Amino acid sequence: MTFWKVLLIILLVLWLISLIRIGGRVSYGEAGLFVTALAGPFQIQILPAKPKKEKKPRKKAKKEKPPAAEKHEEKPKEGQPGTLSRLMKLLPVVGQACGALKRKIRIDDLELELIWGGSDPAAIALGYGQANAVLGMLWPIFDHNFKVKRHSFQIGLDYERTAPAAEVRAAVTLTVGQIFALGTHYGVKALVTWVKSGRIPRKRQEALSHE
Repeated sequence: MTFWKVLLIILLVLWLISLIRIGGRVSYGEAGLFVTALAGPFQIQILPAKPKKEKKPRKKAKKEKPPAAEKHEEKPKEGQPGTLSRLMKLLPVVGQACGALKRKIRIDDLELELIWGGSDPAAIALGYGQANAVLGMLWPIFDHNFKVKRHSFQIGLDYERTAPAAEVRAAVTLTVGQIFALGTHYGVKALVTWVKSGRIPRKRQEALSHE
């Protein structure tokens, strides 16, 4: 019974880990660009990078570099497909992976605050109308292609501003389980495609063997 209890606990822990959401948050506005990595309840600021403590440079003794060995480029065997043609055969797998990834990604937060301003009141009103029209076209794209948990769009007018101002915030996440499943499925598929693309076709191989 002890073995089954340990196995059950391990499976439970793995299942809980698979539910952890990993992703990132991007914020852009007048204050600048901020990028934060998300891993469950933990957040790691990527941009702007935190200043590092300056370390005193250590003097290192100069070492003589050994003469560079001559590189011999491996030429593909006669009749064997080249690297470019093999990479081209991976494109359908990459497209399938992107489509599956798009269906799994969840947009936790999508916020847009746009304040339209300018020197000409007529131009401000025209720009405000155009911004609403563009937003009306963009939202269905997000709504039909991604899971959006929460969104907020606010567009306003400010005749005292000399130029428009925008604040954009977005948080995108995937679960560890989804990342592992997608990586395993399409990783194996890409590996199989790559190996098959490197094989010499049987007819060409037979022709080469008779030469």
